[in-house]
Amino acid sequence: MDTLHVAPSSPDLKVVDPETYLPIPPEGAEVQKTTYWMRRLRSGDVVEIEPLGGEE
Repeated sequence: MDTLHVAPSSPDLKVVDPETYLPIPPEGAEVQKTTYWMRRLRSGDVVEIEPLGGEE
């Protein structure tokens, strides 16, 4: 399955990862590209970012 690097769209917004039940940190996290994360992207809750260290 593909992955995405996402971060909350606002520093005060808490977006919980449904796999870990932990909030995504402000600096972002790698997540599985699922319908949940695609909905969060479309709604504007998260933004896709470049992974730290560049392209992997």
